[in-house]
Amino acid sequence: MDFNLATTVSFSAAATCGSLAALGAYLGHAPGSRHFRFAAAAAAAASLFCVSDAVISGRLGAPATIWGGRIGLGALVIHGAAWLAFLAAWDRRPRSRFERVLVALSVIGGLLCLVPGLAALDTFTERTVAWIPVTYRDPDPGPLGSPIKAVAYVAHVSACVAALRMSRHNPKARIVAGALALFCVVAINDWLSSTHVLDMPYLADPALALAFISIGSVVTRDAAESAAKSAELERARVALAERENLAAVGQLAAVVAHEVRNPVAIIFGALATLQRAERSEDDAKLLGIVGEEADRLKQLVARLLDAVRPFELQYSRCEARQVVRHAIAQVMAGSGVAPENVELVAASDEELECDEVLLGQAISNLVQNALIASGRRSPVRVSATVNAQSRPTSLCIEVADDGDGVPVEARPRLFTPFFTTRATGTGLGLALVKRIVGAHGGTVAYEPGQGGGASFFLSVPLRREDGSPRRLLGDDVR
Repeated sequence: MDFNLATTVSFSAAATCGSLAALGAYLGHAPGSRHFRFAAAAAAAASLFCVSDAVISGRLGAPATIWGGRIGLGALVIHGAAWLAFLAAWDRRPRSRFERVLVALSVIGGLLCLVPGLAALDTFTERTVAWIPVTYRDPDPGPLGSPIKAVAYVAHVSACVAALRMSRHNPKARIVAGALALFCVVAINDWLSSTHVLDMPYLADPALALAFISIGSVVTRDAAESAAKSAELERARVALAERENLAAVGQLAAVVAHEVRNPVAIIFGALATLQRAERSEDDAKLLGIVGEEADRLKQLVARLLDAVRPFELQYSRCEARQVVRHAIAQVMAGSGVAPENVELVAASDEELECDEVLLGQAISNLVQNALIASGRRSPVRVSATVNAQSRPTSLCIEVADDGDGVPVEARPRLFTPFFTTRATGTGLGLALVKRIVGAHGGTVAYEPGQGGGASFFLSVPLRREDGSPRRLLGDDVR
């Protein structure tokens, strides 16, 4: 082969188009990016066309030159059909009847190009561009050569028009339209050059390389957007499935809790009767054990009902300091913990709009968890400060302890209902905290303490976002 400027340009263009064909084929595996397969087909056809041009300008033998011309023309026809298919798939629309006819004619024409004597004869004509210098050996056209070239040109023009129409609602299609328009203009130059009207080299190869480089940027950007959308859809699907599972579990828990509550009440009544009668020391001890376990079961039923029953937020105006102090006092009274075990580091006197009862319950749950944290040695630290930098302005409540903290593997599921790291836990406390805070339009998060232990950050807006109470259903676990 005679390596000259024309063959070098053709092989470089073929390598460029081939690389983008591989990229398109890779991107086409994603569920939301199937249309990139057609772009890969167009790039592969362009790469094959460039190789055939290298054969024509490389002064190879007659058989190689003739077959190079036939394969190149077939690749050109398929290239236009692939762009028509790509643009329709990218625009998520069915191909028009005219486009379907063009694609069918292009496929048929591409196959007929390989039949000797139809698109190209077994002879060729040499054409020398003296000012480069390069000599082209153009196969002489057969009886179907001109019609097939006409179909290829019409397909490319139609693809350019389709891209222009698509650019009205998808600006990225303008680059595709510009690239196809450039190729259509260059195709006229090549046709006039092949008929000896112009003394010009073939420019289709560098035009294809430039077109696919520009289109490649669009394809890559669109692929990134498609991948992001696919990932978002997958996350939404997983979240929906998880929510449906939690809703089913919540409904089951509500039924179980309701059915267990009555037997528990009967057990307490029977215990009260038995404890009034005179019993031996052993019998009294056994009755005490039954009473403790029945009380634990009663608390479990109450937690289950709190976690799944519908409720509404009843907003009122109150001082943030008042809500936090009342929540701590509830924990102290309910668990019999000495006051020195909880330290209120800071408490804002800012006015807060919230459901005082439910928000206090969420704070109480966090404080109670911190008090029973394994390895705790120092008092639980609670602070309530206003974050004026957030939008909207929020009250941030931190509850921290110096215990052993939460294992790394358990942190992603901390706020999942029925997940717990304690042998006697129910996994409902933190889930209820998240549910209450979310209803207020806030967030709750866990962070490991700087010197060990655990810190929970509860943030709620100082002012409610709307003027109506927010109803929180039993399956609204997020």
